[in-house]
Amino acid sequence: MPTQLALRFEDVPVTCPVQERYHAIAPCLAGITSPGEQAQVLNLGYSTITRWLRDFRTHGLPGLAPVTLSAREPYTAEKVIVLVLYFKCCVPTASDRELTRVVEKMLGQRLHNETIKALLERYFFWRYPEFSQRITYPVPTAAVARRQEMLKLQQHGWRESRIAELLHCTRKTVRKWLRRAAHLAGAKPHAQLALMDFSKAPHHPQRKAYFGAIHAILILQKKYGYAGWFRSKGYLEADFQIYPGATTIKNIMTLNRRLHFAPQRPRPADDVREIHAGPPKSTAPFQHTFIYLRYLDAQPEGVQLYSCLLLEGLSRTILAGSRTTAQDVGVILHLYFQALVRWGRWDEVISDHGGQFQRHEFARVHRKLPIRHTMYEKGHPWQNLIESQFGIQARVGESHWERCGSIVAAHEFHRELIRDHNRWPHFAHRQRQDQKRSPLAVLGAAHGPVVEPAALHHAFSRKFWQRKTAACGFVRLGKWRLYIEEA
Repeated sequence: MPTQLALRFEDVPVTCPVQERYHAIAPCLAGITSPGEQAQVLNLGYSTITRWLRDFRTHGLPGLAPVTLSAREPYTAEKVIVLVLYFKCCVPTASDRELTRVVEKMLGQRLHNETIKALLERYFFWRYPEFSQRITYPVPTAAVARRQEMLKLQQHGWRESRIAELLHCTRKTVRKWLRRAAHLAGAKPHAQLALMDFSKAPHHPQRKAYFGAIHAILILQKKYGYAGWFRSKGYLEADFQIYPGATTIKNIMTLNRRLHFAPQRPRPADDVREIHAGPPKSTAPFQHTFIYLRYLDAQPEGVQLYSCLLLEGLSRTILAGSRTTAQDVGVILHLYFQALVRWGRWDEVISDHGGQFQRHEFARVHRKLPIRHTMYEKGHPWQNLIESQFGIQARVGESHWERCGSIVAAHEFHRELIRDHNRWPHFAHRQRQDQKRSPLAVLGAAHGPVVEPAALHHAFSRKFWQRKTAACGFVRLGKWRLYIEEA
C-alpha cells in the first residue's frame, strides 16, 4: 500500500490561484465553518466565498479557475500589429478606418477600427521620431515602376492623398496616372502604355477650316462688309454648303480683316447701350406689325435714298419693302397695298411720329380696313421692332451700297437683302424647339384676314383713283379742266 502523506491539509503549499481558492472554501465544504465565518477569517467578501462554493459544486475544480485562464483571451495576430505599426510610421496621418481597410485588403482579416485604435494606443512608440524616422516606405526610382506602385496601393485601399505621402509626390500626379490607367483598363494590350510618358512634341489638331472656307468667308465679307458671324453663317450654309462653328467663323473673319483688309464697321468710342423696355411682343401672327422710313447713309450717284419696310412682329418677316428717293405717304400706301394683297390684314401697326404717318390718307386707310395705328413715344425708337432690322440691314448692306455705282444697282441689292432676310436663319429664332430658324419658316402658311377687292378700292381710292374722267374726256383739277389724249 502507498505510504500516507505525513503533511496536514493546512501545510500543503499553495502553488496556483485554483488551489488557493480551494483552500479558502475547504472548511466550508467539510462543514467545519460557515461561509460568513470563513469570509471574516480570510478578510474576503461573503459573496466571493459563496460564488466560489457555487462554482465548485457546479463545475468542480475548473470552476475555481479565473476567467482569464479558463478561456483564451482575444488577441490580434502579430503580422497585423506589425503591418499597422509599419504603415502608421510611414504615414502618420492615416486614419483608423483607412488602416482597417488596408489590413482587410492586404491580409484578408477584418478588424474593427476601434481595435486598430486600441493597438496604436498600446504600442505608442510609433509617435516618437527616433523610432518612426527609421522606417520609410520603399519608393521605386523608375518612373513606370512608381506609377505601378500607385496602382498597387490603390488596390490595397489607400486614398490618393495617402498614396502621394507614401511615394513623395503630389496628389495631382497620383490622380492623373490613376485616371489614365482607369481609362485604358479595358484594353489589356495598352494597359502598360497608359503608364508611359507621352510625347512632348506639340500636338497639331485636325484643321477645322480649309482655304475654301476662308475664301468663301472673304467673299461674304467683301460683299456684306459689316455683317456679323451669325449672318455669315447663314450665307455659308445656304449658298456654299459649309457648316463651320461660330468661333471658327469669328477667327476667320478676324484673320481676313488683318491679312486681306476686309471691311470692318467703325464703332464710336462711347458706344454704351442703355437697357430699355422692348417693343410689344406678338403672341399670334399679324398681331403687331412695325413700319419705318429710314434714309441711307450711302448716296449712289449723289442721290439720297430711303428704305421703307413693313415687318411682321412674331416671325420677323418683312412683308413688303421699298427703296425710294422721297419720303412720301404714297410710298407707304403703295407698301400697304402690296402687303394687304399678298398677306391679308393685320391687327395693329406701330410707327414713329413722321409726317407721312400722320397724313389724312394714311389714317383713312386704317379707318376703312380697319387697322389700329399706334405711334410710340417720341425719343423712344427702341419701342419699334423694325429698328433691329434696320441695324441688320446696315451691317449687311452699308459697305456694298457705298460701292454701288448706280441707283438701279442699289434697288436690286435692297431687294436681295429683303429676300435673304426672310429665308436665312434669324438670331431671334435660334432657340426654337421646332427647328424653325428663318422668318418665313416661322410664319409658315399663316395669313391675316382676307381683304375684299372692293374694300381695298374703297380704302385707297381717295389717293390713287380720286380723279374722275367726264364723258367728254376731261379731268377737273381745281378750276381747270384738262384733256389728255393718247400719244
